[in-house]
Amino acid sequence: MPAESPPVERTAPDSLDAAPGGRTGRLALVLAGAALFAALVTLNAGGYRYGASDQAFYIPVVLEEMRPELFPHDRPVIAAQDRLLFFDDWFGPLVEASGLGLPTAFLLAQIVTLLTLYGAVIGIGRAVCRTPWGIAGLLVLMTIRHRIPHTGANSVEGYFHPRMLAFAFGLSALALYLHGRVRIAMAVVGVALLIHPTIGFWYALLLAGAAAISGDLPRRTLVGGGAVAAIVGLWALGGELDDGLVVMDVAWLEVLALKDYLVIPGWPLAAWPSNLAIVGFVVVVSQYRRRLGLATDRERAVVGGCLLLLVAFLLSAPISYAGVALAVQLQVNRVFWLIDYVGVALFAWLLFEAPWFREAPDRRWSRPRRVLVVVIALLALWRGGYRGFVERPDRPVFQVGLAATEWHQVMRWAAEQPVGTHFLADPVHAARYGISLRAASSRDVYLELVKDSALAIYSPEIATRVSRRLEALGDFERLTEERALELGRRYEIDYLITEQALRLPVANRAGPLVAYSLGR
Repeated sequence: MPAESPPVERTAPDSLDAAPGGRTGRLALVLAGAALFAALVTLNAGGYRYGASDQAFYIPVVLEEMRPELFPHDRPVIAAQDRLLFFDDWFGPLVEASGLGLPTAFLLAQIVTLLTLYGAVIGIGRAVCRTPWGIAGLLVLMTIRHRIPHTGANSVEGYFHPRMLAFAFGLSALALYLHGRVRIAMAVVGVALLIHPTIGFWYALLLAGAAAISGDLPRRTLVGGGAVAAIVGLWALGGELDDGLVVMDVAWLEVLALKDYLVIPGWPLAAWPSNLAIVGFVVVVSQYRRRLGLATDRERAVVGGCLLLLVAFLLSAPISYAGVALAVQLQVNRVFWLIDYVGVALFAWLLFEAPWFREAPDRRWSRPRRVLVVVIALLALWRGGYRGFVERPDRPVFQVGLAATEWHQVMRWAAEQPVGTHFLADPVHAARYGISLRAASSRDVYLELVKDSALAIYSPEIATRVSRRLEALGDFERLTEERALELGRRYEIDYLITEQALRLPVANRAGPLVAYSLGR
């Protein structure tokens, strides 16, 4: 392994170990920091809500793992992505063994995610920054939720998402690598793969590239380990990748119109400079640190790993343009999420420590740096307060289960119906009411457009299903009694949930929402 760069003389404490108050004081500081970090992340994401966004898939898939008889109508939709995941295979049994309800289990999983992310960011900060205030500034910057351009991913989430948990483990592996714990880092990446395969795979590629560049692991070990991982992955997935080795037709691509960021031809022109600028920033700041003698060999190797991710994206782009399904299903554009975090770490160093914070060796920390961190923390708190309390005053800031809304009242009634009961609701009901019917009631739904169209990337059959059901339904707001009964007979639908006044038997009512029986 090449020798590390000569150690840089520090002008301030190297880590949080220098915090006043001894071991107890340091522990109290770390715990307080964790609580503040979790609170700022949650507020900046608009609050914590059970059932939000992609949980429209992850709640049903875990429920089905615990109760396989659920979702007889929707099983093909759920299986389209579930066959490629390992998350529910271990999370479902874990929830059952714990005896916890799913809302509580998801809340605990979110806490674990945020704590893992918090520790990972501190680890990255200790490798990049020279002072405790630099690390504190990096933590504050990481709480400010932002969207990675044209990837469908956010830097942090206010609800539990396996993708975010896998990302936190991947970032922990990156921190371990920067501190020389290379083999442990590779093992942690393996955990990320079990949580979310694509995020784990991109971190594996980043760290394998970095280890090859720095010489931390022999190339023979990397090649052998990669070959074993590939064989195990192919064995585990079996023939599940068959749908990826086809070219998407026009009808399939039309269903993905709502998720245009998944397909490179759907990218606007601005997507290219915005994402490439992230890479450019990482390279430029890293070179600047190298000239100052601050960048270690492993840090430079990580930048090389980022460039390897960029190469993987560029190689995938023409395949995506050609419409090959696998290039879309791998969501290669999310490599910019990993690179973005490296960029934020370097930006924190640039903002809080270089080159204008030159201080006397006998001073513990500079006042300008401390003031800047406090100001940005207050801005993050102000933004989080606005997003959490002002932007959506109709939503609670912290919601563990189903709130006492009219939609949730109907969902509780729906959950009491026999397994296999099939519902028809507004195709965009998840966006309209805050949680999908499938997730809230554990029952089948004719169409949940936002999530079903996303799952369609994994199967042409699901894309056809979504397209045909949209066409058969037409304008939901103009649905007539005759049309509703016809759909009920054709698709074995038991109840229609709508705010329209129709001449059909009423099975349940909550405010303007009415569940009509379709006579099956």
